[in-house]
Order: sequence, then C-alpha cells, then structure tokens
Amino acid sequence: MKLARLAILGVSLAAGLLVARMAMAPAPEPTGAPVVVQETTEKEEVLVAAVDIPLGAQVSDGDLQWTEWPRELAPTNAIMRSMRPDAIGEIAGRIARAPVYAGEPLREERLIASDRGFMSSILPKGKRAIAVSVEALTAAGGFILPGDKVDVILTSQGAQRSGNSFTSETILQNVRVLAIDTTTAGEQDEKALPPGQTATLELTPAQAEVVAQASQLGTISLVLRSVQDSADDAAPDMIGGGVNFVKFGVTGQMQTQR
Repeated sequence: MKLARLAILGVSLAAGLLVARMAMAPAPEPTGAPVVVQETTEKEEVLVAAVDIPLGAQVSDGDLQWTEWPRELAPTNAIMRSMRPDAIGEIAGRIARAPVYAGEPLREERLIASDRGFMSSILPKGKRAIAVSVEALTAAGGFILPGDKVDVILTSQGAQRSGNSFTSETILQNVRVLAIDTTTAGEQDEKALPPGQTATLELTPAQAEVVAQASQLGTISLVLRSVQDSADDAAPDMIGGGVNFVKFGVTGQMQTQR
C-alpha cells in the first residue's frame, strides 16, 4: 500500500516539474517576415503658384514652384515637370489674365505673353473697354480700385426759366473697373485714386455708346458697390430706356437695351 502511494506521488511530482519547465521556456520567435504595405499611388511634380498672383500681375520665378501631386488627380492641362522641366523659366515674365491662388496648379490659358496687349487679352469675348475721366470727388473719394464693381451716374445741367438746374441719373449698374489710369488690378501701388485720372470700364458695345454719349452731356461719377452686391455672375444693367440729350434744341433719347 505504501509503495502504491509513493508511486502516485512520484508521478505527480514529475508531471508538475514538466509543466513548470514548459511554462518557463521562452516563447518561440516568429518565422514569418513583417508585412510591409507599399504605397502604389503614382505621383507627379506639378507646377503651382507659390503665392497669390492677382489679375494683371507679371509672373516671376519666385511666384512658381513644383509640388508633388497624385498623377490620376492632376488637373487637366496642368504643367508636369516630367514633360516640361524648364517650365518655370519659360513662364516667368508672362501676365496673369485671371487671378491664380497659392497652391493652385498653373495653366497656360490663364497667362498671356508680355508682348501682347494686356487689356485686349483680359477682355471677355463681346466686351469693350472704355476710359472715362474721373476725379477723387466723383469716384467714391478715391477708394475705387481696379477689379471693383461700380454704378455709373450722369449729372447734367438743364436750362429752365427759373434758372439752371442739375439732374443726376444712374445709367449703368454693376460695371467692372478694369484699370485706374494705367494701373490694373495686379499693379496697384496705392489705396486711392489720384485726382484727375481716368477709369477704364468693362462694357458691352451698346453700353460703351451710352457712356460715350453721357460723357459729352455732363459729369460722370462712379459709385462703389458693396462686395455682396457685386456678384461676378450678375451682368451689368442699364437703367431706364437710355440717356436723354438735346440736339439742335430738340430733346431726344439714346435708346439702349436692358
């Protein structure tokens, strides 16, 4: 009986030692190599604007830079470094015909060569540019800048029996100012319009005729519009049926279309 108990005790001790030894043994090292996820998206260096380039500004080397861009997401007509490695030197000196913002891919259709007429290049199809003589007093105190939207007011003098009288009439609304004197939106050095200068307006042919006629009848004033009232998709509007004028003592009106 004692021999049987001793045998069972010995077997239990041996099993316990085996279990303890297995628990203290180090864990086996993994045999497989670590999984590395590789990026498969192909990238391309695209020419972008390094700074904001306003309308009418001359582009310099420092205004441009190469930036990595996913090839499949690159904009249409973007300039790729792999295809045009010397593009920065080729484009430097051109003039922006539309604003280009920092980080935006550059497209050549938004630039014009410096040896071409700038004003004719930025005019949309069907538009005309006409210059009117203005002073600080008749141009919102001189705070109208190229790129602003304005209303055009004609102030004229009429003869009456009781004496001379003046009338004012808004003849155009929401008109874009292309330049002040010879300064465009990309060349502004001052915050105000010097007295005795000219403002160049963007008009349709019919509107240009109205302004040309009005400038002979009286004083042209420009009224600055709020940015919130100057949406680019809102077309310039003519007020009333036209501009009244007197010729050979007979009152007439230059008809316009709304």
